[in-house]
Amino acid sequence: MEDIEIIKNLINLDYQAIKINENRKEQLRELASKFREEELEITRNYKKQIEDESNCIKKKIEQEAKQEIKELRAENKRIIEDMQQKFEEDLDYILEEIIRRIFNLNKEDNG
Repeated sequence: MEDIEIIKNLINLDYQAIKINENRKEQLRELASKFREEELEITRNYKKQIEDESNCIKKKIEQEAKQEIKELRAENKRIIEDMQQKFEEDLDYILEEIIRRIFNLNKEDNG
């Protein structure tokens, strides 16, 4: 009778070992699945973060470029205004010089 009890206990232990092994395998599958999901989530988060940072950098570059263009336009406008003023001054000088020479020629002719 002891042999039968021992065999029953061994069968019972074997059954428990099989159940434990099956439970462990299921837990391992669940952990592997959870790990893959978390890995995908981390990858998605990094991609989004990179995209957000890239967009932020693009906007900053765009703003800096617009500001630089604005400054260049203002500088160009100032330069053109300076050139126009200088041209007008030179034109006035040339006209004055022409008129002066005409009067000098008239004085010499009448003279």
